[in-house]
Order: sequence, then structure tokens, then C-alpha cells
Amino acid sequence: MKTYLRWLTSFILVCSVVIFFSVPYMAPEQGSAEASQDDRASDFTLKDLDGRTVSLSDYKGKTIVLYFMATWCPECRSAIPHLRELYASYNPKGLIFLSIDVMESKEKAAAFSRKYNIPYPILLDEEGKVYRNYGVGGVPVKALIDRDGRIICWNCRSFDSLLAKQFEINTK
Repeated sequence: MKTYLRWLTSFILVCSVVIFFSVPYMAPEQGSAEASQDDRASDFTLKDLDGRTVSLSDYKGKTIVLYFMATWCPECRSAIPHLRELYASYNPKGLIFLSIDVMESKEKAAAFSRKYNIPYPILLDEEGKVYRNYGVGGVPVKALIDRDGRIICWNCRSFDSLLAKQFEINTK
């Protein structure tokens, strides 16, 4: 009986640790009392598939979607049709959409972009610096950054409605 209780206690402890570290960080949604200056998106500079240098600060004053992904990720591939729709709807209104390919080669990311006909820019985070700086624990991750540079949504369920709201507010 003692062996069973030790095993059960160990099992519960391991499961608790796994669950704790599996829950992604969620930035407060817009309008939340928790939103503060600390929610600002950190600037970064990466190269795109054409070798151009892109910095987050290049888009100051714009609504931005950061999408952390990898070519091997099944969820990343299945999200492409919806991401294309978001891009097609909001890019003409000024949305900046930056897909960040995490820790893969330019060749792999470029082949993925061609295969899936990705219309939005893919930036290369080959060393994972931006991935780590943003505290991303796995892919895919979508972050919505408002015009003030605050992260207002981090993989939140209301991502689409918050994105729509960013363009309703500023088009009235």
C-alpha cells in the first residue's frame, strides 16, 4: 500500500508540474484592469525571406500580429487558411502581419512559404532569440499588438474580435 501511495503522490506531483509549465502566458485583453505599460512589445530585428532587415519598431503606430510558427508544426499548417483570411481582410486596412519562423533555416521556411502560398511576410528567427525574449514556450502563438505598442492578446480566445475592434475603433 505504501508503494502505491508513493507512486500516486509522485504521479500527481509530476502531472501538476507538467500542467503548470504547459499553460501559456496570456497578456491581459484590451480593456482589462491588468493592462499596463509592462505589456509593451519588445523591439526586435530579423531578416525576411528576401534578406531584408525588418524591425518591429518599423511599424510604430500600427496594429500588428506576430505569429510564431515552425514548418514541422501541424497546428501551424492547419491555421494557414484562417490566417490568410485575416491577412486578406485587415492588411488593406493597415494591419501588419509578421510570421516568425522559429529556429529553422531560410531554405526550409522559403519552401514552406511557397508550398502553402503564404501571402504575409515570414521573418527568420534562426537562433530563437525573439522566441525566447517573448517567452514563447511552443508554437503556434499569436500575439496582437495595438497601435500603442502594447500586447493586448496572447493566444487569447477573443483574438479575432479584438483584431476587428482595433479597426472599428480607428475607422469611425
